[in-house]
Parts: sequence; C-alpha cells; structure tokens
Amino acid sequence: MKTTEHIEYLLRQGRKPKELVELGFPKHLVTRVRRRLRNEKTAPQTKVPQEAGQAENRPEELVESSHELAEMQQKLESLESSLRKVDTLAKLLPEVAVLVAAAQEVGTDKREDCPHEEDGICTMWTWSSREEIPHGIGEPVAAEKEESQWHVRPSPFYCALCTAFIEGRLDDVESEVCGNPLSGAKYQITCKGCGSKGYIAAAIKCTKCGRITYWGWLP
Repeated sequence: MKTTEHIEYLLRQGRKPKELVELGFPKHLVTRVRRRLRNEKTAPQTKVPQEAGQAENRPEELVESSHELAEMQQKLESLESSLRKVDTLAKLLPEVAVLVAAAQEVGTDKREDCPHEEDGICTMWTWSSREEIPHGIGEPVAAEKEESQWHVRPSPFYCALCTAFIEGRLDDVESEVCGNPLSGAKYQITCKGCGSKGYIAAAIKCTKCGRITYWGWLP
C-alpha cells in the first residue's frame, strides 16, 4: 500500500492531520491528501455507469488489503505507545535536572574534604583492569606504583553517591560501642531476684568526693 493510500485510510478513520505528522508521515503528503478528500466532499456527486467489462475485486485481493490495514493499525498503536513513553520521560526531565545539579554540588563539596582524594584521583576504590571500571563513574587512571591496579578521576555525581565517609563513621561508632562495658548488657542480663530484664545500672563513683551514683535504665 502506498504512503498516500495509508494517509487517506487514516484520515477517513477520523485521524487528525497533526497526529499523522507526529507519527512520521510527510507533512506535504498529509496536506495534499487532506485537500483532495475535502474537494471530493464539496464536489457534486454524479453516478458513473459501471462499464460492462469492468472486473470486480477478487476475494484474495480484499483479504490481502485487510491484512495490510491490520498490520498498519498495529504499527500505529506501537508508535502511539512509544510516543506516550517519550512524553512521560520529557515531563520528568526538569526534576531529573534538579537532582543532577544537586548531586554535582554535593559531590564537589564531598570531594574537597575527602581523605581518599589525591590530585583529583580517588584512592578508595581500586580495580584490577580498565574493563572492570563501571562506565560513567569517571576517567580511568592506571596506578603509578602497581600496574595491576586502576583508579578513577571521579565525577561529582559519583562522589555524591559514595558511602566511604559513612563506612568510616560506622567503624568509629562500632569501636565506641565495643569499648563500652555496658554495651548490650541491657538485653543480656536478667535479675535472679525478681526476673526483670533490662533494668540495670552501673555504679559511678566521684573520684574527688567519693559520692556514688547510678547510671543506667530505671523502671
């Protein structure tokens, strides 16, 4: 089926010319076919006698034409679905731009204070080959001292997502907890007298006056 025949079919089905142009049909062809259909509507209708020798449409030709129309309708529905997805993504672009701008600002600040940054290169993460480095996180840089190690010159966006500073803080908290003699005692000690659990306290003595107070969990 020719392109003009496709356009004519869709216009007769109620499609608007603007929709056909958005679907990829040439604008000048859409305009030409639309003008011809409009002229046909306004022109006086006269009956033309059918020639005696004119051949009727064969059934196989009608079946073939219906298959082509069905395939075209399926392609149009697929195009419309794709256009709806593109429209949804286009509406999200402003919000994504805000997130990217915020991430770049946060990443720049974190990189300036990062203890693992040396001459713009991240020394926290290493890879054994260039191919193992995830695409888009930064510029691959080979280690000077060890040939089998690779680093990156990270992008601000990658620095914004880095969890190195959180892991360092968690290590500090874990060290503080392990150094506390009462760590976990609230959930491990049960009173043999009354059977209560969790109500414990430690005696704290003032090394100047000798006064003793208790610090812990009270009922």
